[in-house]
Amino acid sequence: MEKKQHSALFVTSLIYFIILTLFVAVRVVVQFIEVSIPTEIFDVIVTSIIQIGFMFLLPVFLFSKIQKQKVKKTLNDFGFSKLSAFSILISILIGVFCYFLNLSIASFFGTIIRLCGYETTPSVAASASDYSVLAFFINVLTVAILPAICEETTHRGLLLKGFSSLGIKKAIIISSLFFGLMHLNINQFFYATVLGFIIALTVIISKNIIPAIIIHFMNNFLSVYFDFATYNHWFGEGIYNFFTNVLYSNNFISFFIINCLLLFVLIFTIVYLFTLLLKHTRIKKVNTMLSDIAKINQEYNAGSPDYQNNPNFMNLHNLNTLMSQYNIKSLSSMVFTDLEVKSKKTTAYEKLLLISIFTVGIMVTVFTFVWGII
Repeated sequence: MEKKQHSALFVTSLIYFIILTLFVAVRVVVQFIEVSIPTEIFDVIVTSIIQIGFMFLLPVFLFSKIQKQKVKKTLNDFGFSKLSAFSILISILIGVFCYFLNLSIASFFGTIIRLCGYETTPSVAASASDYSVLAFFINVLTVAILPAICEETTHRGLLLKGFSSLGIKKAIIISSLFFGLMHLNINQFFYATVLGFIIALTVIISKNIIPAIIIHFMNNFLSVYFDFATYNHWFGEGIYNFFTNVLYSNNFISFFIINCLLLFVLIFTIVYLFTLLLKHTRIKKVNTMLSDIAKINQEYNAGSPDYQNNPNFMNLHNLNTLMSQYNIKSLSSMVFTDLEVKSKKTTAYEKLLLISIFTVGIMVTVFTFVWGII
């Protein structure tokens, strides 16, 4: 009797639970072991194991193995495909604005949790003791490049794809929450979740994971760069200092008003960039497809033997009527057809895995909050 193939949701949840468990285990073990090698080298090794091993290789190969498909097919399912130069530029700009958006969000929620008695801890880049050029490039590798590629493979590749059966809205929300919880830090949870939500939208808009990788990289890269720029007085130091001076205020009312205004401007700009990305990805592909169909249909009606004698094009003459019906509304329907996925009912095992993931993530995140207070 042929065994029933597991659903993508079950496979995705199981793989992610394994990744999260290993991730937490390594983080805990690292806190209690002493090594003879320099701390900087040890951190690079640990980061490489977590990012390349847990966040990239593990989800790609486990998903391929369980679903019995080639790695190339899995990467394609996860959204790895070519991207135009203009779309890359738009993604870079979204990443820049996301960085400043994150600063605003981090300052807002950071102020709230500090009022509760929580002492915030510095980021990986901000805690650097060596501000040499070599240290800068090592930080770019471990804080920006590896997380951008590997964490996006897990969260916007594996999760967004695997959770699509829940409905695209739920897939975006859950994958974003898991991304925030994966940071295992209450201080990072808020802005990481927002960033995850924005990045997930770019993947949905472009049907491509590359914009997500670019945005994630730019956000982390700027965090590293401005930290080193402030210490070494590099180019752009003034921009960062000006923004942070405007952002932070001793008066809570002024602080709240300034943050709200900045959030409005940044979100409005990001939404505008979303429309450009949509135009140059999804809509462009649909327009190209419609143009190709129209050309083939024209050749068929003109009696071209290449099409008249090809059985694959025998019914293309019926497209004249169909093409004449295309307008803005039907084009929009074609653009977002793949998003019209009806959510399926989750099984008991799938619910158990999802609850387990949330439980582990929330417990560790809450623990960091309590630890920061005491």
